[in-house]
Amino acid sequence: MSILDNVIVNIIYITFPLLCYLFYIAYNKDFSKKSNELFLEISLFTSIYLCLKLGTNSYLLVSIPVLICFLCKRKFCSFLFPILIIIYSIIIFNYNPILLFVENILSYILFLLYYNEKINYKVLIITFLAIHSIVSIFYIDLEFLKAILNSIIYVIITLLILYLLKKSYNIANIHTSIKEIEKEKQLRNSLFKITHEIKNPIAVCKGYLDMFDKDNKDHLKFIPIIRSEINRTLTIMNDFMEFSKIKLNLDVMDIELLLEEVLDTLNNLLNENHIKLEYKIKDEEIYINGDYDRLKQAFINVIKNSVEALENISDAKIKINYRVVNNNIVIKIEDNGIGMSEEVKDKIFEAFYTTKKCGTGLGVSLSKEIIDGHNGTILYESEENLGTIVKITLPILNLV
Repeated sequence: MSILDNVIVNIIYITFPLLCYLFYIAYNKDFSKKSNELFLEISLFTSIYLCLKLGTNSYLLVSIPVLICFLCKRKFCSFLFPILIIIYSIIIFNYNPILLFVENILSYILFLLYYNEKINYKVLIITFLAIHSIVSIFYIDLEFLKAILNSIIYVIITLLILYLLKKSYNIANIHTSIKEIEKEKQLRNSLFKITHEIKNPIAVCKGYLDMFDKDNKDHLKFIPIIRSEINRTLTIMNDFMEFSKIKLNLDVMDIELLLEEVLDTLNNLLNENHIKLEYKIKDEEIYINGDYDRLKQAFINVIKNSVEALENISDAKIKINYRVVNNNIVIKIEDNGIGMSEEVKDKIFEAFYTTKKCGTGLGVSLSKEIIDGHNGTILYESEENLGTIVKITLPILNLV
């Protein structure tokens, strides 16, 4: 094997474990500092082991992982690794132990100065290379000129590896930054969602409180509705504090009871906007396996969108009916509002897409997420100025 081949092989032995470490911190989802530091130490030890065990004429090059360990301020490993190298070099290479100890003691003193910020990293690198290059001339069995050339090659390779690792580390930092940006984006999305969703129950509470007259006994019926909406608000906020996908607590529930409660909740809003509601109670017991609060949230979102579409519409109507088809309940919510163009309809489920001045564009996408979580579907049929039909399909639970 030629000298060039030896150099290339040793460089691979040194850099490959370290590049694996950089790849790990770039793509690892766990940002634990301890786990990253442990992987770095394992990578450095692997580099030293491969270089000593499989490398050729590698004593000088094996000091490169030690230098990297110094630069990363790994105190324990900066003490342990040189000792392991000294023991191995004395046993295998029969190098002069006195020179080896002097060389590594000087290096460790240099590390302590750097660790305590008495010198900067440039001084550390230059002095470290100088110590190892000069001392190696006396114990490596080469002619003086060849030893000088060997030291020069060692310095060049070290600087090359440090440059390569610095660039790789920068790339790893970019990937880490991208992940942090994604986390920030996820947090921002969650904040948008929670802002949008808590507006609905708060608006309902405000509407009933504005109407509430403590001297009117009939208004006492508003209190359970207000309490229910406050509980729904707290549930929503609790889910988004976890800022993960909405969790569903599925249980057996009557879908018609849910629809009746949704309409009772929105009754004040419909009256304020002079909207005629057409909904015939069938008194059927249709059960599904669902999350009552989440489905209520979805239906309120859909009906509120219909209310907003009916602004400035004379003879405003919302029709709600349902039918059972193939063990599924299909709930149809129809309005005679402004409708949607094909372009808007194609984008209706996209998060943050909205045609409203103050909208967040999350109501429909969140409703779809809830319906999807129930193994259901939500479809929009609409034409401009001809109204909108929303069909929500949910699987029926067979209790027989």
